[in-house]
Amino acid sequence: MLFSEIYSAYYNTVSAIIACAQKEKLDSDSLYEIVKKSAFPESVMTIGTSLESEKWPLIKKDYTTNIKNPPTMPLSILQKRWLKAICADKKIRLFVNDETLARLESELCSVEPLFSEKDFCLYDRYSDGDPYDELEYRENFRTILNAIHQKKTLSVEYTGRLGQTNRFCLKPFKIEYSQKDDKFRIISKVRSRYSILNIARIVRCSIVDDSTSAGGAEASLPYSKRASVALEIYDDRKALERVMLAFAHFEKTAVQLSEDVYHLTLNYDFRDETELVIRVLSFGPMIKVIEPQSFVELVKDRILRQIELMKKE
Repeated sequence: MLFSEIYSAYYNTVSAIIACAQKEKLDSDSLYEIVKKSAFPESVMTIGTSLESEKWPLIKKDYTTNIKNPPTMPLSILQKRWLKAICADKKIRLFVNDETLARLESELCSVEPLFSEKDFCLYDRYSDGDPYDELEYRENFRTILNAIHQKKTLSVEYTGRLGQTNRFCLKPFKIEYSQKDDKFRIISKVRSRYSILNIARIVRCSIVDDSTSAGGAEASLPYSKRASVALEIYDDRKALERVMLAFAHFEKTAVQLSEDVYHLTLNYDFRDETELVIRVLSFGPMIKVIEPQSFVELVKDRILRQIELMKKE
């Protein structure tokens, strides 16, 4: 784990204690209060005892410190290499402004990236992903993101499937990303109806500057039907590892049945069913659908349609 909330908690806790000692406001009670608030219950015996006994020579017996400069937690070389790699991802410009990104790139100019796009072979992703390089797309994305955070209404100019342009207002709930399509979508409410819109089809949008807002939007998010599917995985050519990676964002449970056979239950949103069928089929004979029968029929139907297409060719 490059950036860990668990391990960083100890460093942040000790930093807070040192900062308090530098202000000459530290005593036994405040030390243990900082540990209790910033770390974990069992940390009282580790951090507090180690500092007070001077096993960790950071705090003296009188609760002062010889450290003069404010404590900081510099990034490791591994973390810097990861950040350098992330800065090369086109999608980062959707969340970080150009000024911040330029500063990051400048500070990391001498760092070798941990990985690059060439290190990955994506065989199951469509090639017509969103236009992350286009300024208009990035501006629209950030406007949508701001509207969600501020719980505001958006005025949108949207291009439909047939090329027609529509203008309407919507209340955005959240943004979702399809790894297979390489597209971002906005889940929203349009004219009292639940809608999923491709962000790439938004020509322009702006936050409506009036009293209308999407207050309580998350609470009013329409009910999404949930379903589950049981799979049997034959762990050949690291199939289990690849399956767990492919379905990493799904809620799941796995049970080992034998040395190389596993039972996997996936819980998913009903709207993702078609994409899930496609992903299951991509593993070929290494995955068998056990239940429900309705999902088995979807798989069979997809295979039959593929066979018919091959015959036509």
